[in-house]
Amino acid sequence: MTSRLERNINSKTFSIIMFTCIVGFVLFKRFHRDLGDVLFFVAFLGTAFSIYFNFKSIKKDPIFIAFFVSLIIPVLSWLNSIVFIPELAKDTPDPFLLYKFFVFWFIAYWTKGDKTRIACILFAFCVSVIGIFTSHAHDLIGEIIQGIKGARIDLDLVNAQYTSLFSGFGLLAAIFLPFTNTPETKSVTRYLKNGAAIAMAAFFFLIVIISQSRQVWVSIFLCLLVAPIALWSPKLPKRWLVASYAVLFMFFAALSTSSIVTKRLQAESSTIEHVINLDVSAISENSVGLRVEFWIEAWDWIKARPLLGSGDDARRLVISESDRFSPQIRSEFTHLHNSHVETFVHFGVVGALLIYFVILYPVVRVYTQNAESISNVWKTFALMALILWMVVNCFESFFYAADGIYIFAVFFGVIYSFKFMETEPRHLQKEERDVTTEKIA
Repeated sequence: MTSRLERNINSKTFSIIMFTCIVGFVLFKRFHRDLGDVLFFVAFLGTAFSIYFNFKSIKKDPIFIAFFVSLIIPVLSWLNSIVFIPELAKDTPDPFLLYKFFVFWFIAYWTKGDKTRIACILFAFCVSVIGIFTSHAHDLIGEIIQGIKGARIDLDLVNAQYTSLFSGFGLLAAIFLPFTNTPETKSVTRYLKNGAAIAMAAFFFLIVIISQSRQVWVSIFLCLLVAPIALWSPKLPKRWLVASYAVLFMFFAALSTSSIVTKRLQAESSTIEHVINLDVSAISENSVGLRVEFWIEAWDWIKARPLLGSGDDARRLVISESDRFSPQIRSEFTHLHNSHVETFVHFGVVGALLIYFVILYPVVRVYTQNAESISNVWKTFALMALILWMVVNCFESFFYAADGIYIFAVFFGVIYSFKFMETEPRHLQKEERDVTTEKIA
């Protein structure tokens, strides 16, 4: 017989309480951080109890195992820096450097692939992003008007890349929010949810355009290109696929007439041309040129220590220790504006394998999991989230930024939640049936 505590921990009531904390974390983490942290701490404690009572099944989870591997990687990387670059190495390692990558597991654990819970997560994220914009911008409406007139806006976030990042993922969340409706969803609720989703999607799309972040534009473009193929099934006629791409073509054609889009795409075209032609010497010190220069410099560091990298401070050292850059650039820039490059600089091939496993495994599992309830819709959601996340990190360092990790946790938590669709231990189910039988008898 299981203990009363174990039955309570594995009860639906406890699950609802924990999920409520998770929703609160998603809602408040980035614009009311103290409250968000408190709610996550409560969820963390509750999850720890749940892990204790369900350890036999959880210990086999590859992501759970990967967390303990992640404690070793920064230490190995630090030791590597001690051996090869002792004059630049940090005094002590940080074993918990990568723990934030695994926050998504907690969201997944309590979301359980349930459409209603997924709806709560996506809606909370959208509201959170709007809250972030509202709380940071001095004049939200005024800045939006200036953006529509052609000015590049950032709503007083870190920079426009972050504004666009939040908007891009907000757009993705809003688009998929109506798909969380179930046959049991009441008509009024359905109309309200769909209406809110459409309004938020329009708002986020507008912010994506006027924040003028090209990496997010490219990411969304790629997402829309793959979406019809990902959503298509043999049950649908092929003309549906043709019609979808025809609509997309007309949409992109209309968008290309926008002066904001054309002006931004034409900016730094000469630099991009030099990069394509491998004419590195002609690259100027603009946003594109500097990025390329950083990556070229980083390549020497990767080649020098390919397996374990140069430690978690290496991305700063690549710039500060280089003779390639002016004193102003060496003092002003502290990262390489590319998470993928930084990963190899920090942790080498060994660390990169771990990080990319954590990113890719949830998506792969959605596509390989034998569950009829995982429709093409959520497989497409997983694929689009992956594309968006991987592409934007080619031009910014969101892997190692708090805002980036928060977004990763929310969306990959939803993706990985389908693994926990059946979380109630079978022995508890049996005991509950036995108790019920005894009561009837």
